Amino acid sequence: MVQADLWEAGADERERLADERERLADEREALADERERLANRQEYGQDRQQADRPPRASPTGEADDAAEAAETEALRRAEAAVRRAEAELDRTRQAAARVRARAARRRAASERVATARHADETVDVEECAWLADRRDFVAAERDDQADERDQIADQREEIAGLRERLADERERELLQRERRVDQLRPTGRRPRAARPRADREPVVDRDLRADGERQRERAAADRRAAAHDRARAAAKWGPQAYGPTLLASFAPLAQQLFGNDDLRDTLAQVLKFTVSAVAGCDCASVTLYRHGRVVDTVTSDAVAAELDDIQFATGIGPAPEAMQNETPVYVADLADSPRWPVLAATAVEFEMASALCHGLFVHRPAQWSVLGAFNLYSATPGAFSEEDQEFGSILAAYVAVAVAMAQRRDEVGRREAALHRGLSTRDVIGQAKGILMERQRLSAGDAFDLLRRTSQRLNRKLADVAQQLAETGEIPA
Repeated sequence: MVQADLWEAGADERERLADERERLADEREALADERERLANRQEYGQDRQQADRPPRASPTGEADDAAEAAETEALRRAEAAVRRAEAELDRTRQAAARVRARAARRRAASERVATARHADETVDVEECAWLADRRDFVAAERDDQADERDQIADQREEIAGLRERLADERERELLQRERRVDQLRPTGRRPRAARPRADREPVVDRDLRADGERQRERAAADRRAAAHDRARAAAKWGPQAYGPTLLASFAPLAQQLFGNDDLRDTLAQVLKFTVSAVAGCDCASVTLYRHGRVVDTVTSDAVAAELDDIQFATGIGPAPEAMQNETPVYVADLADSPRWPVLAATAVEFEMASALCHGLFVHRPAQWSVLGAFNLYSATPGAFSEEDQEFGSILAAYVAVAVAMAQRRDEVGRREAALHRGLSTRDVIGQAKGILMERQRLSAGDAFDLLRRTSQRLNRKLADVAQQLAETGEIPA
């Protein structure tokens, strides 16, 4: 719980900083909008002045060139206005998305408060572990979202810097245009007083912008260092893929593996647990193999059954290959597997992209005995990480032990049944021998030979002949 509190405190601080960055970005965008409005107003004023100016007497060619230049300039300004309108529309959409994200964060904050309150009221150890694990993952997800917000803020700052540079260029162009208009003013008219801004920098002082840029670079460096520290802290004690929640669920499953006599039901529970616990796993299967052939298949989905059938029908695929060695076989992209073209076509048909196959082995006297294959499938390419493979190996080991114990129970049951049959048969034969020895004054060996010859003559089992003699008191005719 202390670790979860630390994660949440860090996430709260990062969200506060992200909100501050968004506020500053909004201010920069507002300043850029104001500069664009001022530039538009200045362009409009210059256009009005140029329209009010009486035309000078000039040759036709110069007039045509001037008119063409004016049209080109007007077209350029119109295109720039369209681009600015499109950019404004994009900014409006981004602002709406940010508003929705803030609403989602407020809902998540209320849920976190409710979870923390529930955790304070909870006394169950397993539920407390689950709540702590959930808080860890939520905090890690908030870190990821904060990283995305930082990236978006960086992009907004880059866009704001670009808009400022474009505004500077636009103001310089307007200043040059104003000077050209003053030069083309007819003689005899008093020139206008020079603008106080003519010899100054544009609206926003460049030194201030340079200072802001340096501050943003330092802040970016600090954020990178903080991200590196968070990564090291997460590697040390952060939320793991398989934490308290998984352990709390795995213990009852392990008990069920050894306490349930129904193997198919046990395997079905294992597959259900696998699909829910292993990230990226969409379906799973267990195929049991004995005496060189498939004896049973248990799957969590019909797609897994089809993929297993095509592999064991052809004998080609990662599952049969996994039964030939003790290391799992991982295929990150089934569609791009030239070794197994039939399986690749089937995977594309059923929209499955990756597979992780483990062989089921137990060590019997002098050798390793293969029991089948434990297969995990996913619709996402490269879905299984190294942690997933390690956890799959643990599950495969438990499944192998459960299958071996079930087979051993079946063998012991068959031997007990045969022993009981042998004991009952021996008892009946002893009774028949006793009857013959008493009635016909035969020895034990002669009585048994008589029963054996009768069995051969009637082509019936010795036990059946003895049973009829014990029940009727006469040898079958």
